[in-house]
Amino acid sequence: MASPLFAIPLNMGTGTWIVTIIAGLGFVLMFGLASAGGNYQELINTTLKNDEIARARRKDKK
Repeated sequence: MASPLFAIPLNMGTGTWIVTIIAGLGFVLMFGLASAGGNYQELINTTLKNDEIARARRKDKK
């Protein structure tokens, strides 16, 4: 059972704790899968490249 130290101030019953724990674990699992399967380095590089191009265009207009 959950610690009474946390259950009393948050006014959470056993069912609420179970749902909270399952939701938290689900979030961590899905975040891990997305991070492992995603290609975020390419996304960051593309964003920086597009930003550089946009800045150069704005500079040329002045």
